[in-house]
Amino acid sequence: MENLGIDLKLMIAQSINFLLFFFIVKKFIAKPFTNFLEEEKNKEKEKQKLLEEAQKIEENLKIKEQKIKEEANREMKKIIEETKKNALVLKEELLKEAHEEAKAIKNKIKEQLEEEKENLYKDVKKKVAELSFELVNKGLKETLDKDTQKKVTETILKNLN
Repeated sequence: MENLGIDLKLMIAQSINFLLFFFIVKKFIAKPFTNFLEEEKNKEKEKQKLLEEAQKIEENLKIKEQKIKEEANREMKKIIEETKKNALVLKEELLKEAHEEAKAIKNKIKEQLEEEKENLYKDVKKKVAELSFELVNKGLKETLDKDTQKKVTETILKNLN
């Protein structure tokens, strides 16, 4: 092989050097680098899993938030309806009270008017009696004597009671 320019000793030395280099690289460089790459892949997979879990949790939270909002809206509508009903009941009660007060005021005014009417009637009756008495007294004074006047006056007074 020397004719070809190949030195067997050099070839063996280079093969040994290559094998030593290969084992050194494999043991101290390739294996740690492969382990590093696998750890990075595992970390990346774990990040992906955590990210997916976070997205699922976020979606669940959004769904729960939506349900809570819907429930709050239902409660708010329910409260509004109850408030409207209470307001209508209160309005009806107030109107009823107002009508009752108005009736009471009307009755009171009617009673006062009746009372005033009776008082006025009594006053007019009294004035008419006094006026009649005066008219009769003046008319009879001129035409009748005193004894006859007394008798007529007594008779009139008896008839008035």
